[in-house]
Amino acid sequence: MIKPRKLNPGDTIAIISPSSPTKDPTAVPRGKEYLESLGYKVVLGKHVDEWRANYVAASEEARAEDLNEMFARKDVDMILCARGGYGALQFIDKIDFDNIKANPKIFCGYSDITSLHLAIGKFAGLVTIHGEVLTAINPGISEYTKDHWLRCLTTTEDHRAITLADPNKYLTTIAPGKAEGEVIGGNLCLIASSCGTFYQPDFKDKILFFEEVGEEPYGIDRFLAQMRNCGMLEGLKGVVIGECANCKDASGYYPDVIDTFKYYFSDLGVPCLYGLPMGHTRDQAALPLGVKVRLDADAKTFEILESGVTE
Repeated sequence: MIKPRKLNPGDTIAIISPSSPTKDPTAVPRGKEYLESLGYKVVLGKHVDEWRANYVAASEEARAEDLNEMFARKDVDMILCARGGYGALQFIDKIDFDNIKANPKIFCGYSDITSLHLAIGKFAGLVTIHGEVLTAINPGISEYTKDHWLRCLTTTEDHRAITLADPNKYLTTIAPGKAEGEVIGGNLCLIASSCGTFYQPDFKDKILFFEEVGEEPYGIDRFLAQMRNCGMLEGLKGVVIGECANCKDASGYYPDVIDTFKYYFSDLGVPCLYGLPMGHTRDQAALPLGVKVRLDADAKTFEILESGVTE
């Protein structure tokens, strides 16, 4: 995997909208000002929030143009997605992966951005960052999120443990054991959406990471069944599950989401840990995708063993 250069003081961060618009007209200028207060230059893609009254930020061609242009620009050091939402998978076929491979730089986002993480990792071989989007990068960001985000982007430290930020939250061992390997993944429904397509990732000998938001347990079951049916769960080394916010059964008829995870992973023969602060949560730890990690489901620990950036 290719690692991008780390972010240094005075570097330039480009903002693009690969998925939905921010809706809040103050979100982009507020985030831009905050990044500038941290000592970075900020440039905006031509089509950021172009279609505010829509569920995608701009046309497929326009969003692809912004992504391809920002990777090509020599004066851009990092690409930060304005938000997730919906729509990134629409224009994957318009991405210039050779351009990305020739101009590696930090690419950061989460949620709907998963489609781009998986495609860039598969076809450009670039380590990308599963982490906060612009709408959360402002003075209200939690210290936990800010610390992990900046450490992930600006340092080449070769070890970082992901621990709980909130002592009231709890880590659940779904299946015992220990594993080391390369981690890839992202939002569960987007991983499942890649099944059977040209962009389906290969999880063999990998540690699968996923998180989800607002899905009832039967919906999560559907995604995991789809992944199992297309072979995605075969040959895994381990499974790391982030917080699944508001993934509860509203009817009282279906089981808890933990029971759903046990159904798919308790007998898979690999360690599985649930509840880490990665995903749709206020306290989020940034995770480089494509680097080596260590999972100990018995001790309930998860460690990143190498930096996602280089000098």
